[in-house]
Amino acid sequence: MFVLKGVLRAESQEKILIYLLLRGDGYSKAIADFYGVPLTPVQKQLLRLESDGVVVSQQIGKVRNYQLNPRYPFIAPLKELLNMAIEAYPDEVIKSLLIRRTRPRAAGKPTVLSK
Repeated sequence: MFVLKGVLRAESQEKILIYLLLRGDGYSKAIADFYGVPLTPVQKQLLRLESDGVVVSQQIGKVRNYQLNPRYPFIAPLKELLNMAIEAYPDEVIKSLLIRRTRPRAAGKPTVLSK
């Protein structure tokens, strides 16, 4: 789904920006895996967005982690535009972006089922 087609260069840019807005940060492989797209276009768009100053990154071990640049001069209008675009996305995509599991369940931990 490419909602901001006339505004952004590529669909992968929109996906990256939506992902970073809702998750706060992320790395290229996680973004590509989430959307089920090839890794190379995501990496290229992240490099472009970083060179344009829209996102910033930091190296954490072997992984380069990206987030929206809080010092970008147009960060407030960009977030407002992205929030409007999010309204056109299916609820399942938004819910899955908001859920963040970073580690697996501990071995032997009982599963609590809600009634």
